[in-house]
Amino acid sequence: MEKKQKKINKYASRSQMVEDIITWNDFYGPATKEASYKERFAKIHARLLHSDGAKFPLVQFIQKHKLSAVEVFLLLRVSALDTLRLVSVPLYKITTLLQDAQIIGTRTETMRILLDRDSALFTERIFGVVGGTIDLKYNFLSVPAKARKLPIKKRIFSPLRVLKELNKYVIGQEEAKKQLVAGVFEHLAKCARAKKGETFTKSNIFISGPTGCGKTYLCQCLAKILNIPFIHADASQYTQTGYSGLNVSDILTPLLSQCKEKGKLPVAIVFVDEIDKLRANTERWGVSSTNVQMEFLRLLEAKTVFLEQRLFGRTTTEVDISQVLFVVGGAFENLLVRHDAGKDIGFTKAPAVYGKTLTVDDYIQAGMVPELMGRFTYLVQLSGLEKDELRRILLNPYHGPFQQYKDLLKSQQELLPELVEQMVNAAYERRLGARGLQQQVGRLFQEQFLQQSVQIEL
Repeated sequence: MEKKQKKINKYASRSQMVEDIITWNDFYGPATKEASYKERFAKIHARLLHSDGAKFPLVQFIQKHKLSAVEVFLLLRVSALDTLRLVSVPLYKITTLLQDAQIIGTRTETMRILLDRDSALFTERIFGVVGGTIDLKYNFLSVPAKARKLPIKKRIFSPLRVLKELNKYVIGQEEAKKQLVAGVFEHLAKCARAKKGETFTKSNIFISGPTGCGKTYLCQCLAKILNIPFIHADASQYTQTGYSGLNVSDILTPLLSQCKEKGKLPVAIVFVDEIDKLRANTERWGVSSTNVQMEFLRLLEAKTVFLEQRLFGRTTTEVDISQVLFVVGGAFENLLVRHDAGKDIGFTKAPAVYGKTLTVDDYIQAGMVPELMGRFTYLVQLSGLEKDELRRILLNPYHGPFQQYKDLLKSQQELLPELVEQMVNAAYERRLGARGLQQQVGRLFQEQFLQQSVQIEL
């Protein structure tokens, strides 16, 4: 009895096809087992050939020119990368493609395609080879030409409107919010003028405040309101160039996938937290923290950097980072400064003691390199949260801890006044700020999570 042939699902949309190709490539590295990699490719190939040629020009091209498996393999690999704009064209070295293509076909067939130029990929001027790299002339996975010619809708943001929206999500820290919004809009204005050929010095931001006061959350909300990419990085995990560990420039690698202009990173906010863990005259993993601070200094003042991508082995790309705004911050909980009044200010045990008179010299005394501190136009200082602010955060209807859990569980539960005070007092006494509230509310809803089923597609 013959086995019943499995039904092959056609591609319903272009995005579905691109997603399938990305999954197959396993982030552009062959699978551990070659058989598995080849099997996944065969499924994609079959789905393509069964799909509507009118919707997918790639199908028409494959059928018309009777492309071999290796030819389709090369076309998909290069097209997928170009569609995602993870690397600039041309950057696909023939040698690395040869190695990967052997999984699908023989080396002889691959050499014939790439070197003899008798493949439809070359005769139809889809591929071109110059200086040992492949240049893709046309991308079969990109959006249709008509869609590409549509005018780009410009977005206009008002600082006051953004500040008003920010107030819905961030309670307190009024002065810090104004400074941060002003700093971000100065950066956006400079980026807009730079496109007209003008040159400006970048204005980066230094933000400090005790644990749980909202440093990361402020930047995150602002990026969300402006609809621009946001990256959060921990300064303590980076090392000096040449040492084992992550290089400082690796912070920017996630932005490569969001480039709208070739070789230029988009307008984005990169928040580097825990910078106070890199105090001068200390060592981490045998590397001087002062040297790591200097690495951050070079990144802040650079116009272009070389980013390493682990695609087709390792590829280094030079990108323009002039549109990236850096916000560097830390808690500096041990910072105590004696001023003329004889009163200790800084991040002490009592949040109310925090003053707004900290200067660049104070941060330098706390272990920051003078050259690095000189690169910040804005010094934003956040204060510890008082009980009234904690109470408002807990009950915030927009994105407060309690509202988040209610939305997640679709719960109608309400907080009794005595429970609110209990949670606020616990968070205040432990000096954990809003993070302490999150812990308290999490314990409250723990039982409901144990009783609720969740359907997850893996």
